[in-house]
Amino acid sequence: MKNLIIKSVGAFINVTAFLFPKWNLNNSFKILSKVKRAGISEKGKEFLNKADQTFFELEGQSSVLYKWGNGPKKVLFLHGWLSNSQRWLPYYDKLDLTKHTMYALDAPGHGMSKTDTLNLEMYRQAIVETINRIGTIDTVICHSFSNTALTYAYLVNNEISINKIVIMGAPSGIDAIFMYFKEMLGLSKKAINILDKKINEILVLPHKEILVEKLITQTPQQKLVIHDKGDLITPYAPIKSAIEKNPKLETLITTGLKHDLKSEEVYDRVITFIDTSYSTQTTNSPKQKLKQELIINS
Repeated sequence: MKNLIIKSVGAFINVTAFLFPKWNLNNSFKILSKVKRAGISEKGKEFLNKADQTFFELEGQSSVLYKWGNGPKKVLFLHGWLSNSQRWLPYYDKLDLTKHTMYALDAPGHGMSKTDTLNLEMYRQAIVETINRIGTIDTVICHSFSNTALTYAYLVNNEISINKIVIMGAPSGIDAIFMYFKEMLGLSKKAINILDKKINEILVLPHKEILVEKLITQTPQQKLVIHDKGDLITPYAPIKSAIEKNPKLETLITTGLKHDLKSEEVYDRVITFIDTSYSTQTTNSPKQKLKQELIINS
C-alpha cells in the first residue's frame, strides 16, 4: 500500500508536468517538500524533555533548538530528512556535559517543530539562526541531508564560526536528491526539469554549485567523514572521490551499517573526534585560510 501511494504521487506529478506545467512549477515542489514526520519514541521524548527547548520561527517555518549541559565546548547535532533530534541520544549518553554543551536542532517539519515543510533554503536559514544564537561551535555533527544544508550555508557565507565538522552519510549534492526522488516516485524527465527550475528560484545559489565535495575539500576546518560502502540512499562512490582529494581528512568507512550509521564504533569515533583539541595547523585563522582557498579555486 505504501509503495502504491508513493507511485501514485509520482504519477500525479508526471501528469501535471505534461498537462499543466505552470501549475506543476508552483505545486510539485510544495508536494515534495511536505514532510511525513517520523515518530518520537517514549525514550526519545524523555531525552528531549531533559533539554532546554527554544522554539523559533523564520518566514513562518518553525524549528526547535535543544540544549543539554553547560560545558565550555559547544557541540551542535544536525539531523537528516525524515529524522529528528532523538537520533542523537546515543551521543548524549557518551558526551561529558561538564566539558561540552550539547545542542541539537529539529529542522522545520521535523521532530517537535510546529510546521510540516522543509526545503534546503529553510534548513540553511535555520542553521544560520541557530549558530547566531549559540555563538562559535567547536564541532558540528551532520547526518544525511543536513550535510547539504551546511555546505549551502558555507557557500552563501563562509564566515560561519565552526571549528570542526563531522560529515556522516552525506549525499553528493542536490542532483543526488533529485535522483532519489526520481527513483522513488518514478518521476519523468519533464517533472525533474521543472523541479530543477523551481529549486533554483528558491535558492540563493544555483543548486549545481552546492556539492558536499566542496565542504570536504575546500573548507579549512578539521573534518571526520563517516560513510558506509553499502549506503543505497547516499552512495559512497562520490564521497570516496572527494575523500581522495583531501589526504588530511580523518575517515571511518564502514560496511553493513547502511545509511543510518548506528553502531558503538561510530558513536565512539565521533566522541573521540569531538574531544580532540582543535588545531589550526597554520598561523592563519580558519576564515582567512578559507578565503585563500576559495580565491585559488575560483
